[in-house]
Amino acid sequence: MYYHAFLVSRELGGAALLALRLAKWMSQQGATPQVWIPGTGRASQTTEQEGLPWKSYDLDAIQKGNLTHALACLRLVPRIQFRRGWAHVHNPLVYRMLRPVLRLAGLRTAVTVHIDPTPEDIRWAFRDPPDLVMPCARYMSDLIRQALGEAGQKLRITAVPNAVDTERFLPGDRLAAKQRLGAPAERPLALMMANLAPHKGQETAIRAVAELKSRGTDVECWLAGVERDGRQEYEQRLRALAVEGGVGDRVRFLGFRTDGPELLRAADFLLLPSTHEGLPLSIVEAQATKVPVLAAPTAGIPEVIKDGETGFLIPAADAVGYANRIEQLLRHPDLRQRITEEAFARITRDSTMPAYCKRVEELLQELTPRRDPASVLVRS
Repeated sequence: MYYHAFLVSRELGGAALLALRLAKWMSQQGATPQVWIPGTGRASQTTEQEGLPWKSYDLDAIQKGNLTHALACLRLVPRIQFRRGWAHVHNPLVYRMLRPVLRLAGLRTAVTVHIDPTPEDIRWAFRDPPDLVMPCARYMSDLIRQALGEAGQKLRITAVPNAVDTERFLPGDRLAAKQRLGAPAERPLALMMANLAPHKGQETAIRAVAELKSRGTDVECWLAGVERDGRQEYEQRLRALAVEGGVGDRVRFLGFRTDGPELLRAADFLLLPSTHEGLPLSIVEAQATKVPVLAAPTAGIPEVIKDGETGFLIPAADAVGYANRIEQLLRHPDLRQRITEEAFARITRDSTMPAYCKRVEELLQELTPRRDPASVLVRS
């Protein structure tokens, strides 16, 4: 059985990393994986490092309408080679664009929804529905059904919450990690691991650091991530904000990083004041590394953070609120320990990567016709 994983960006975000781990799992279970990426970049480099085969597809052409779209789809169909199997698309809008290709190729279809969709997007994306929809957070299931009305009651929707690779993300010596990364040992480190974008909340993080400085609390802020469009306009805006707030020397722009586990081991806090999410991987990764999380109560975040028990929920624009919580944790190390231990226990019990991959495999197996020996997802 062939397992086609369609990534939707050349960049390597949390959704792409999850997709690659899943493709590798399917390969280890006996399926034949094929990763599709819209061009060369960090995603293709990592795919090669993982030993997975990949092909490029012209997402730009597929996104265009009418004849251009039709021609792009027709050119793609022979490259899939009409092999039976599953196509797993990691974005509902891209699924809709690829749907004619996948239908002609005879593939069954699964879609993972990684970020909070609008009702309009859902109705457009699932007008011709897939065999399976897997939201990355539980709250999305009802939103999708409501958006689709009667059709939503017939669609197979099963939430599979995001998971963490506990073999990579695990606790360590914070001071030693800071030393390895060149972070000041005496200064608390607030970390964000997110693409640079207005909805992610980097502006709130910078304002919180400036607020803390005005109170006499010196905190370092590291921003790991890049702008998806590559223009760096938002980064320049953030740099100007840091200088304006008097913390230009306390805010570091790390760019794209592959050492997320080491960054988290060095961090004293993970911040995510985001206004638009699914269920962010950075949060569960921080919890697995015993880093306290301060995040906005957005989308699926409350599913993994119970305020005051496994982290803190603070409105996305409330820079003063983030500053207050950071000060509280600095003054009360016992609170930090209680929060991180509870979060660690829950996340390592409920959200491990093998369990995630196994659950997706089971769902695909349930919908794979048993009468056709060629349709068995995992070979014995």
